[in-house]
Amino acid sequence: MTTSKSIAQPEAAGGAGGQALVTLDGRYHIVERIAAGGMGEVFRAQDAVLAREVAIKVLHRSLAGDQQFVDRFRREARAAAVLSHPNIVAVYDWGAVDGIYYMVMEFVRGRGVRDLLNANGRMEPAQAAEIIRQTLLALEAAHSQGIVHRDIKPENILVTTGGTVKVADFGLARAFADSRATSAGTVQGTVQYLSPEQIRGEPSDPRSDLYSLGIVTYELLTGKLPFTGETAMSIAYKHLSGRVPRPSSVVPQVPKELDGFVLSATDRDRELRPENATEMRRDLESLMPSLSPNRSLAAVVGDLPEVTLDGDITEQVPLVASTTQTIPRVERTRRRRGKKALGLLLLVLALAATAWGAWAYVIPHSANVPDVIGLSVDEARAQLDKAGFSVKIADGVYKLQIPEGHVFQVTPKPGTSLERDTTVTLVPSLGPKPVDVPSVVGLTIEEATRVLAKAHLAIRATERPSEVIPVGEIIGQAPANGQLPRDETVEVFVSSGPPPRPVPNVVGRTQAEATEALESAGFEVHVKEKFSTEMERGDVIHQSPADGIKEDYGSEVTITISLGPKHFPCPEFRGLSRGAAQTLADQYGLQVTFSDAAAYPGTIVTNQSVTVGATMTYGDPITLYLV
Repeated sequence: MTTSKSIAQPEAAGGAGGQALVTLDGRYHIVERIAAGGMGEVFRAQDAVLAREVAIKVLHRSLAGDQQFVDRFRREARAAAVLSHPNIVAVYDWGAVDGIYYMVMEFVRGRGVRDLLNANGRMEPAQAAEIIRQTLLALEAAHSQGIVHRDIKPENILVTTGGTVKVADFGLARAFADSRATSAGTVQGTVQYLSPEQIRGEPSDPRSDLYSLGIVTYELLTGKLPFTGETAMSIAYKHLSGRVPRPSSVVPQVPKELDGFVLSATDRDRELRPENATEMRRDLESLMPSLSPNRSLAAVVGDLPEVTLDGDITEQVPLVASTTQTIPRVERTRRRRGKKALGLLLLVLALAATAWGAWAYVIPHSANVPDVIGLSVDEARAQLDKAGFSVKIADGVYKLQIPEGHVFQVTPKPGTSLERDTTVTLVPSLGPKPVDVPSVVGLTIEEATRVLAKAHLAIRATERPSEVIPVGEIIGQAPANGQLPRDETVEVFVSSGPPPRPVPNVVGRTQAEATEALESAGFEVHVKEKFSTEMERGDVIHQSPADGIKEDYGSEVTITISLGPKHFPCPEFRGLSRGAAQTLADQYGLQVTFSDAAAYPGTIVTNQSVTVGATMTYGDPITLYLV
């Protein structure tokens, strides 16, 4: 606790009287007063030690006499000081000097959301969504540290000149509220934004802040509060018994998705609100891309008029501002307060019961959740809209038996009786869970079929030529890897061998030359023979297919070899060796017989049975005599 003195001086003429603060704690030099509220005043000051601008909230002296508040103020100030987040106004210091309790905070150059509403009436959907999104980031950080704000309202949300949203008064709001929630049966807060459980005096939790932020969202979108009344009690009663209207019922341009967002956040039953600030932010971010773009928050703040040093605003559009109020706690069991109070209470309750009965029984307010499981999401949404419910689409789940895009689950379950405008959540099916695609390259089509069937995938085969991969072997697949939905088809490419190629020309070549040329080109050779007076014996007379025609690799090419003429003059064999004579006889197609002229085997032909030059026919016999 600091012990330095504060210095005050008489206010200038025309002031409210009393003394104005000049220096606090010998360190903070007051520059100007910038705001005032139910808990105190806010000053812009200069930190003489760290040479920086700060904002100082100086609490009303009346609070210093409340020991319960002082204790909570110390505890909550310490807790708030540990919060460090870009969307939370930082708390630098706190203390008490000469009975003045103060909190030193980050000085934010910008304007409050209340100022934006005063100047513009309402915000465009995209602008409102961005303010709420950043506020939810602040609440996420605070709630994760166990800190609930308890007084979320436009006055506690600031927007910097750069468009950053910052939430103020963490800890201070809670300390102030706790100190006023006494056994006398009162609840402290800004009644227009209080959650039903706060009004009933039940413990607050993070979902209480989400309710308040839902009310702020409604106000940003419409420029109006959902619940108004002549007294704080009448407003509190509406929080307890009524439903927040759809923003689009006031401003038709508000998208239906934002209607559902607001109604979900402001459900009277906290169990039906978003589970936490993170879930609420994700819901908002999922619908923000569908909102029409608009001017940035920085530009909107820049449009507001300057504030003079004496605190006067050069121009301002009046709008109802919210103030922190103390209201009687609405308890489930009340003590007797005397006959007069009891009579008055019974009269009020009778009137309320009459109004409630007309509202509850004359006008239908509830409906059963229809069974939309198995329908498409669009069909399910249409049925729920017709029944008067708001619809939220959750993340999908993989389900084998339910087609993609159809409803798998409904929360609350079908048949549940709910008030109209309650949010019903649809969980769509993503269809069967994707399966891994195995590689089947190098397998035969039969092997690949078995592998893919085991992975719950079908197969479709297409042939492709390949110079190197054997026929029937898979050379590729699509997709090659990754995942596919169950029972999808994998296309495989099966080698059909080398591509067709042209048949070379072998007519006129010898049989050996033609065979080598065709086999080198990948063809099988089939040989026929034919007599010919035009081609030399052993040369190719004809080929089929003809040269230049493209045929498949390994297909057959037939060549016709010339046997020479069928009738010819007998050749000369004398003087040839046995082997040479056999070769010549084969060329002419003669059936040769060798005969030894002596008692021993001969090697040279000395005579022949047919005279040289005599006409012979292919296949005729001839005898050759050897010595």
